Amino acid sequence: MHSPGARPPFGPTTPVSPIVIEASTPIKARARPLPMVADFGYGLQYPLAQGRNRVLLPPGRYRVLLYSQYTWWQVGKARLDIDTTQGPIVFFYAPPYTIYSTGAAGFSPQQRPGRSAMLAVIAAAVLVPLLLVGLSVLLAR
Repeated sequence: MHSPGARPPFGPTTPVSPIVIEASTPIKARARPLPMVADFGYGLQYPLAQGRNRVLLPPGRYRVLLYSQYTWWQVGKARLDIDTTQGPIVFFYAPPYTIYSTGAAGFSPQQRPGRSAMLAVIAAAVLVPLLLVGLSVLLAR
């Protein structure tokens, strides 16, 4: 890792390593996808789109923070340590289904976390009102 607070040299003559980030479907809030970000530290932040994202980094070791931006909060965080001194790197980021779960990152395709939490919220939103209506009908007799 680069020493904290030190910025890696990144100029026109600096050698760079190509990085490919495969991002899966973003989190949706009110039917709009949340923006995804890859933060390599040292002020190196890149917006991500669904699919293949290509970025160039100076050779070195980085702890990548991947997240989705929900208003002022970073949600769906996932961290991954990478070493760009060995050549091109490909890694995967899967944001969660909801803003309440963490994301997943790795060097192989990742499953989106939080599916059971999303299904539980939807089931509760449907079943609780039905249960209340059913109970009120039964008690009204």
